[in-house]
Amino acid sequence: MKNLLFIRIPSVCICFTLIIIGDAVVSLLWGSGSAFLLVLFGWLIACQVVDLVVSKIEFRKWSHYCVTESVILYLLSLFVFGIFYGEPWDISRLAAFTVIFLAADVFIFWYFRKRQEIQAKEINELIRAKECRIAAK
Repeated sequence: MKNLLFIRIPSVCICFTLIIIGDAVVSLLWGSGSAFLLVLFGWLIACQVVDLVVSKIEFRKWSHYCVTESVILYLLSLFVFGIFYGEPWDISRLAAFTVIFLAADVFIFWYFRKRQEIQAKEINELIRAKECRIAAK
């Protein structure tokens, strides 16, 4: 599981992102593509900035952080994609956007929470091993 969470998923995401960015740049240079993928990449960078700002706030519970960041990113995403989509939004498009956003949001929070749990378990095991060595002396 650790290999999957710490190596495989990040590796796939990084490779996919670089391939998509490279394809978007080449397509734009050849005049056959749209700037949508580059806008999307810019939006992902902006999401990281939002995460950085929200993570500076001290919340009483981790769930409060999750809800705050999710609401901010959802509203900003609606605004950004509303501008770039070009077509009017209806209830079905809003529902689909919301479901996709929530699925991605839940997966991302699960992923990082699981990574933190694995790291905490490893740290606790190292501390216990050190305490056992000290007690044995």
